[in-house]
Amino acid sequence: MISLTKKRDLWASQRATAPVFKGEQLQVSAAAQVSYVRALSSLTAQMTAQTMREIERLFKTDTAAAHFGQDATIASQSRILLSSLSNKFTELFAKKARALAEGMVKDADKTSKTALHSSLQKLSGGMSLKTSVMNSNLTNIYKASVAENVSLIKSIPAEYLQKVEGAVMRSITTGNGLQDLVPALQQYEGQTHRRAKNIALDQTRKAYNSINKGRMQALGVEQFEWHHSGGGAHPREDHVEMDGEIYRFDTLPVIDERTGERGIPGQAPNCRCTMSPVFSFDKE
Repeated sequence: MISLTKKRDLWASQRATAPVFKGEQLQVSAAAQVSYVRALSSLTAQMTAQTMREIERLFKTDTAAAHFGQDATIASQSRILLSSLSNKFTELFAKKARALAEGMVKDADKTSKTALHSSLQKLSGGMSLKTSVMNSNLTNIYKASVAENVSLIKSIPAEYLQKVEGAVMRSITTGNGLQDLVPALQQYEGQTHRRAKNIALDQTRKAYNSINKGRMQALGVEQFEWHHSGGGAHPREDHVEMDGEIYRFDTLPVIDERTGERGIPGQAPNCRCTMSPVFSFDKE
């Protein structure tokens, strides 16, 4: 539970109305985000680079030199190659997914402990608080965060290679070969790298804020202040209006007006809003 220093406790008890104490804003670690982005980008780059090399090599063989629309051999060879690439990278991403996800959640947990300790120390007037608390709720948050990230990481090769297969078969059908295929592969490569980056950034924010929520609740903090990020070309209007508002964890605000979903800052896709702990002093 949160305790106040004697000086702040005395000041609070002398107030006519119950005062509200606010901690520092909890910002996700940029270093943790960069680390996760690099890890996923490296894995994605390995996949897209090899896929491009292997397909270009196949399409430059003597077999591929024949008219694509009349030659069934290149289509068969393409299917074999794509199946091989799919098997390889599905296995690779599945092998790496859990370690990457657990590493990210571990970093989020570490920065949460430090940031929340500092924030609550300010809120309480200088009292040092132990934020390494662990309970079943936090354990479930860790597990859920890891599971969600494992699923997203595994989806990267499946989505990318499905697009590649479609482009390969269209280039064979039209007979245009690499003329159409190379630009398409470059487009899908860019899309896949951006998606991997967005997954890393968004999931780091989600894990960090979810852990902060669970940790604050375990310490007895029942409220938080919403801080709009102030960034983005098209900010969510409702999130802008929520800036500076105080909410309770047991009655979370609506974060998506279309669906009615309720949640905390950073929970909505690509939301960069943050929060800070709030403690209302009750004399009774």
